[in-house]
Amino acid sequence: MNRVLAIAGGTGSGKSTLAQALSFALGPQRVAVLPVDAYYHDLSHLPHEAREAVNFDHPDALDLDLLAHHVVQLREGTQIACPTYDFTTHCRLKDTQIIEPRDWLLVEGILVAATAILRAAYECLVFVETPQELRWHRRLDRDQRERGRDRASIERFWVRAEDTFEEWGKAALLDADVVIDGSQTPSAMMQDLMARVNFD
Repeated sequence: MNRVLAIAGGTGSGKSTLAQALSFALGPQRVAVLPVDAYYHDLSHLPHEAREAVNFDHPDALDLDLLAHHVVQLREGTQIACPTYDFTTHCRLKDTQIIEPRDWLLVEGILVAATAILRAAYECLVFVETPQELRWHRRLDRDQRERGRDRASIERFWVRAEDTFEEWGKAALLDADVVIDGSQTPSAMMQDLMARVNFD
């Protein structure tokens, strides 16, 4: 059976960066990365204004049942067709990404541990703890650069993200097997994690 490591933390904490650094260090033949953000519900049936009003950091915005099913499939050695999502339009794309099972599956996202079914699927739960001010600047930079949003839109999403993180995401800290300082460089975070988790 393949092993699953989940990476939780607030928005802008460094979850994706840590997953990418670890994947690069261990190599694509040993690691597959599954981002929770790929599992947002398709909102193409809604007008743009209604899409913007959705709280994307609430569990209801995500198809967590499909995510849990895909995690189990990968653990059991079966490839999956991971959804792809357009964050500018808030719609799923027609194309999917085929992900093959590997020795390690890295699942990363704010709500990676939001349900008992998901938590039960992980061998190790990592929480990336990062100061709020640093997380805000990272989120601002990312959403402007990668998602084409203006500052006002980013600030609205940020407030909702922090509120729901307190309610749903921060609980992962209590269940975490490992806590990583997210203010470190990606290399330092990766080395810290590899020193505390046996990836052999």
